[in-house]
Amino acid sequence: MKVVALISGGKDSCYSMMQCVVEGHEIVALANLRPEGKDELDSYMYQTVGHHAVEFYADAMGLPLYRRLIKGSSVAVAKDYEPHKGDEVEDLYELLKYVKEKVEFDGVASGAILSDYQRVRVENVCARLAVTSFSFLWRRDQSNLLAEMIESGVEAIVIKVAAMGLDPRKHLGKRIDEIYPYMIKMQDKYGLNVCGEGGEYETFTIDCPLFEKRIIIDHTELVIHSDDAFAPVGYLNLKEAHLEEKPGVSDFSQKERLKGVPVLRSLDTISQIVETVSSEITSSSTCCAPEEESLWSLRPIDPGLKPDPGPEYCKDGAGNFSVSGLLAFKSPSGLKASVGELMDKLKYIIEHKLGVKMKDVTFIHLNVMSMAEFAEVNSVYKTYFTTNPPARACVQVPLPEPLLLQLDCVGSSAQHDRHTMHVQGISHWAPANIGPYSQAVRVGQWIRVAGQIGLVPGTMELIGAGIACECALSLRHVERVLAAMHPGATLRNVMSCVCYVTDEHYVPVARQHWRQGTRDVEHNYGESESFSVSVVLYVVVPSLPRGATVEWEVTAVTDVCLYTSTEFTASYGRCVVRSRFLSGDAGSRFVKFSVESGPDARKDIANLSHVVEQLKPTPHHSWGHMMVFYLSHKFTYSEVKKAISSALSTHLPDGRGTLSVVPCHALETSGQTFSILVQQPVTA
Repeated sequence: MKVVALISGGKDSCYSMMQCVVEGHEIVALANLRPEGKDELDSYMYQTVGHHAVEFYADAMGLPLYRRLIKGSSVAVAKDYEPHKGDEVEDLYELLKYVKEKVEFDGVASGAILSDYQRVRVENVCARLAVTSFSFLWRRDQSNLLAEMIESGVEAIVIKVAAMGLDPRKHLGKRIDEIYPYMIKMQDKYGLNVCGEGGEYETFTIDCPLFEKRIIIDHTELVIHSDDAFAPVGYLNLKEAHLEEKPGVSDFSQKERLKGVPVLRSLDTISQIVETVSSEITSSSTCCAPEEESLWSLRPIDPGLKPDPGPEYCKDGAGNFSVSGLLAFKSPSGLKASVGELMDKLKYIIEHKLGVKMKDVTFIHLNVMSMAEFAEVNSVYKTYFTTNPPARACVQVPLPEPLLLQLDCVGSSAQHDRHTMHVQGISHWAPANIGPYSQAVRVGQWIRVAGQIGLVPGTMELIGAGIACECALSLRHVERVLAAMHPGATLRNVMSCVCYVTDEHYVPVARQHWRQGTRDVEHNYGESESFSVSVVLYVVVPSLPRGATVEWEVTAVTDVCLYTSTEFTASYGRCVVRSRFLSGDAGSRFVKFSVESGPDARKDIANLSHVVEQLKPTPHHSWGHMMVFYLSHKFTYSEVKKAISSALSTHLPDGRGTLSVVPCHALETSGQTFSILVQQPVTA
């Protein structure tokens, strides 16, 4: 892509340019916002100290530099941003809008590392201009990142300090390689951000491998802003400077200038994942096609399926709600019309039956008949959500004719306790949103993570090295999203997990990676015994987004110590039901049922009643939201739903909850015919 780099003069924006170039993009212009008539501006968004010397960047890089005065201020300071007249973010929008009239570009690079405030606003501007946000430094370990910058040839000097342990008279003017050891000490002593992400210090880059000319600072002025005894604040005014030629550099392209420079690349991510995958798992990733592939290629027929069976919905006293049974049928008006009708039904139920809003939805399961129509479905789906849409899992399942889509959702009206992670910029952290959904939504103690697949974050392409590597990378995404949502959260915080794979032979590989991932966590926490109490379902489906072979959908909690696990096994003739309950004193209850049938599985459908019987509500729980995965070549959608619904009416006549019945090709073991997940929220 052709990229415009947002520059402040600091090391982060400079290194962000280098990251873009090594990923194959081209920097075509520079953009900068500066204050009028003052050395520095108190801004939540922009580094302005050192702005007097930013003009040298144009000649140093051999690129056009576009600048604009900052006329606005920090007006709209909420965690989310919508265009607001008079806000300084609108100055950025107007600047890039002007650049778009002068230069062709389709991406914007910024140096945000940890500030959601800055990231959200840059992404908002990029979305309005229909360009991609690149934030390759996002959530990088700051100690490693600063060391990497230094090793990669970024030469920057400290031009402002404002933190305990930093002294303007001692540290201003020092290069980052000189101050690095001291910053590591201050991190240990005072908790300072090594890269200065908390405003501890600001820098000005005087040279890097991309520069054709080096910036020489000739004269500076020391300004003490606050001579506080514990955390003095001071900065350098860069009064005079000149450029010094770097012979031969201009003869090389941007990419050639970075040849051999140790900048983190997406190829490094791939190499790290491949190296961590053991030969045992790798060998098992090569397998034959499923024996019943020819049977699976046919869509099931369900004579009992009604044209409009009607959705189910419920809401408890704590504001938790769920909707299930929303189906879209083939329509003479086309797929988009069918999706629109489905989403209209959902919106009507949400707003008029449950009395909540679409923004209260936290997670959506969207099961499609064909992944080939995914883009067309998304084009309609996205119009029903605005800022921070719900997290989502989308998979292809063998829906019976003439079904096109199946949708269910859960949510909470507790907006005051809601936090959404909706990262749209390309980074090395985890995949950006490839659709109208958020990476995760946390409400109270619950964290719902969108389905994660093995995309290399920096390229947004599948890792392409087999099922084992996809498992390892996608689980790393899960862990990183969880840690961003709740400090310290890991796979051990996961209460329920649905692992979708596209081949039954992939189940052992995925299961081994899950166990290895939880073992690694236990080792890091010094647990002597298995700490993972998660209920995990493995479901084989025809296809996943982007052609992935595995997708992880998890629900986690912030305090795993509240939960205890109990297991039961019961036999009913040749039918065996294995149950696992995760119960918490002050949390939700998660339940998994695995139903293994005898030779004549159809006779055992009546035994689903015994499963439901175990779900009698406790004083703190409704029976919640139930997902029933069944084998589409053995049962029909309508008969499974009828059997479960009848059992619920018999055993839980006063219970509250919703039922989602999902067809699949296979489950965890060859004898398993049903896999059931129940999430029971605490009710008021």
